[in-house]
Amino acid sequence: MQNNSNKLTPGGFLKTISFLHIGISATPVVLGALFYFRASKMELTLTDTDDMFLAIVPMVALAGIFLGDFIFKKMTGSLPKDMDLRTKLNRFQSASILKYALLEGAALFCIVIFANTANLTYLIIAVSLIFYLFFQKPTKQKIENVLDLRGEEKSKFNRTNEPLE
Repeated sequence: MQNNSNKLTPGGFLKTISFLHIGISATPVVLGALFYFRASKMELTLTDTDDMFLAIVPMVALAGIFLGDFIFKKMTGSLPKDMDLRTKLNRFQSASILKYALLEGAALFCIVIFANTANLTYLIIAVSLIFYLFFQKPTKQKIENVLDLRGEEKSKFNRTNEPLE
């Protein structure tokens, strides 16, 4: 008799990666809310010429977006056709975690700068990054499209409760 309790199933994979996505997404939301409600004398300004963060924060935000997408595509775009489904899913999970972490890091940077300057511009950039991070939520359809699952692999992936070899 085999023990199937520790074997990877497509359904278990979806639950795990969704949980990781929610966990990574929650950190900047909680920290942003905490700093927002604790801040005093907040202002929305783009005209403070002495504030070097007006140049740095948008660059960090864009770097988080583009670098995350680049790494994700690099890790998932060149998968050999003969690679087994389990390995493809592991590669997708690693690429996704890196992408989420880069977005989370950029959002946290923006939130910390907001906490230090009370300039709402930085919080708005952080909220934009958080929304973008939420839209990266892994779904069954996205995984199938990114990994280009077809035929037998797609059939295995659709059997959500059957363990992968």
